[in-house]
Amino acid sequence: MPKLTLSLSAFFILLFSQAQTPLSLNDAIAKALANNYQIQISKERVVIAENNNTWGGTSLAPSINLNGGFNNGITDNSDNPTSFIQAELRSSSISYGAGLNWTLFDGFGMFIQKEQLDLLEQQSEGNAAIVIENSIQSVALAYYNVLLQEKRMEVFEELIELSNDRLAYERTKQELGASTTFDQLQFENALVADSTNYLLQRLSKQNAMRNLNLLMSESVEIVWQLTTEIEDLEENYDFGDLRNKTLSNNSNIKNQYINTLIANTEIRRAKAGLYPVIGFNAGANQNNASFSAGEFEGEGTTINYFGNFTLNFNLFNGGRARRAIQNAKVNEAIALLNQEELSLNVENDLRNNYEQFVAQQQIYLLAQRGVFFANKSLEIASEKFASGAINSFNFRDIQLAYLQAQSALLESQFNLISTKTNLVRLTGGLVQQ
Repeated sequence: MPKLTLSLSAFFILLFSQAQTPLSLNDAIAKALANNYQIQISKERVVIAENNNTWGGTSLAPSINLNGGFNNGITDNSDNPTSFIQAELRSSSISYGAGLNWTLFDGFGMFIQKEQLDLLEQQSEGNAAIVIENSIQSVALAYYNVLLQEKRMEVFEELIELSNDRLAYERTKQELGASTTFDQLQFENALVADSTNYLLQRLSKQNAMRNLNLLMSESVEIVWQLTTEIEDLEENYDFGDLRNKTLSNNSNIKNQYINTLIANTEIRRAKAGLYPVIGFNAGANQNNASFSAGEFEGEGTTINYFGNFTLNFNLFNGGRARRAIQNAKVNEAIALLNQEELSLNVENDLRNNYEQFVAQQQIYLLAQRGVFFANKSLEIASEKFASGAINSFNFRDIQLAYLQAQSALLESQFNLISTKTNLVRLTGGLVQQ
């Protein structure tokens, strides 16, 4: 049986022999912001919106075109008695010019269009902010999950050490004839069970580490040494203050508000179609031509300049303009309803998370007391078992109670962290922090 204890100890030493790179929570978030694929995609979409948001993307900017051509032709009238010139006609010409088209007035639609491009850029930035918020929250929870999985491993290490001590104590007693094989077998079984749980827990920690690496777009084989401790969880919040921050800073609410503004610009763009469109076009064209017909040859140049004002007023188009305005108003009403619904849903989520946070704080405090009492019980049980006041079954029950108390504490701790992180996200403070 000593070989079992020695092999387990050597195996655990081997497990911790891997080189680890230090990683703080801020470093983990920075890696995710730099490497996460969805964040990179959202940033590229912001770049597209920025590129589109120029006056050149509206009808205000004039368009200038250059044109040119080179034409050649041959007409053979040598055998055509009906032709005035019975000879081979050759002609060639080179033409080139420039033209300008400029909308001077379109019912202020060009300015409304630029305003809409501004809003679309803000919307794209808002969508990117939501992706970033979700990524930060996921990384933070994944980071703390690894920490808590490590703490669970420490609990099993503690139980393994305790079982080893008890087993060594029983072996010594058996050598002195003061212990039975039955008690020794109980601790052998406890050691095997704790070691098995330890290995399963180590697998859970490895999976948690891989999940963190996945969120950071790092290799799943990297093992980090996490340096950030679990934050203070005794902070108190005022619901009224949280509600005001949420209604002002929540990213989803702000994005929906922008959607409503965009719907309003659609109404004004549709109304712009009721106004006349005044345009101006100007340009110049030059044509150099030459021809030959038998003994006759000639060359000529033609230059044409023009500048025109145009007026286009749609008197009737089957009511499409009016229907476009009505549909745009309906879309704005839908956007307002979505905004109100979203505000109610976010406020409801805030209330649920706030009450859950308050309850989780109380559960966490109770779990701390439970660990304190379980630890005291384990200390007393160790003394009583040594004195023979309790048997190995009673001692194992107290060990399992201690394990359960530690597990409850770690679970309540993670639930509290998760709820707090969600509260901060709802109030729009996750990116700021």
